[in-house]
Amino acid sequence: MSNPFISICIPTYKNVDYLQRLLQSIIKQTFSDYEIVITDNSPDNSVEHLVIEFNNQLSIRYYRNDPPTNMGENFNRVIRKASGEWIKMMHDDDWFASPLSLQTFAERAQNTSEKFIFSASNNIYSPSGKQVSDLLTERKKKMLEEDPMNLFYLNVIGHPSTTLHKKDDTLLYDPQFSWVVDVDFYIRYLLKYRGFEYIPEILVNISIDENQESNKYYKNPKIEIPEYFKLLNKYPVKITDNKYVFHAFWLLVRKFKLKNSDEIKFAGYTGFIPEEIGAIIKYQKNIPGIIIKQTPFSNYFMEKCFASCKKT
Repeated sequence: MSNPFISICIPTYKNVDYLQRLLQSIIKQTFSDYEIVITDNSPDNSVEHLVIEFNNQLSIRYYRNDPPTNMGENFNRVIRKASGEWIKMMHDDDWFASPLSLQTFAERAQNTSEKFIFSASNNIYSPSGKQVSDLLTERKKKMLEEDPMNLFYLNVIGHPSTTLHKKDDTLLYDPQFSWVVDVDFYIRYLLKYRGFEYIPEILVNISIDENQESNKYYKNPKIEIPEYFKLLNKYPVKITDNKYVFHAFWLLVRKFKLKNSDEIKFAGYTGFIPEEIGAIIKYQKNIPGIIIKQTPFSNYFMEKCFASCKKT
């Protein structure tokens, strides 16, 4: 029996109601050359029981993580278990937007030489039901084409559920990260396989819920600060080599109102701190808070600080 064309990889954690919605959206797909692989970090049997309920409609390979892993390693386990040519990662609280979604991904994969594909998506906020389309503008596309390192500044690809990529077991998620785990993966994948395909159709619905696991990382200095510095130190780049990377750290200093390097260490990062960070901190100290929090002014001063640092 030949391997499936696509492996739908679902790393799960307790979200039984959301997972049920995802599985129901898979049942509706017109494309059928796929497998479903689930790795489960749940502390109970709720996900396993749900999988059993769907066994007469879907062929699912289910694996319980014992003991549970962190988020990044759960991503890796489900990818390692996959046997398909292409990996379609789906978070358990996201779901396909149309019965043609998987077909559209598959057709693009069948007709491209690129190994990384992603689509537009629809962010759906709970409990309000507010919907916001996430589309790749020409500016964002140019950023990504210029250099994958520009993802430091802005993740223009979006959630892993928007992606489809060729299986490569040498490229997995880095479990030391939680907040930037997807950005790091995208950078490494696109540095190895230059080029990408973008599908400007909304193929995936992304659930945005304040109770999500990832929300505990947002605006958490003990998560964001050390992760961004660790991410920087993974790559042979100075922050003055790339304005978008520099801008990312300008915004990090601004967000957490960092006053000195000791605050960076207090947040949990003890590695190398580029001297340009000190220059950013010093520069921002001289700008009134009411001014720097306004994006046009912040961008203006960032440009001046970048030019000054680049000269030294």
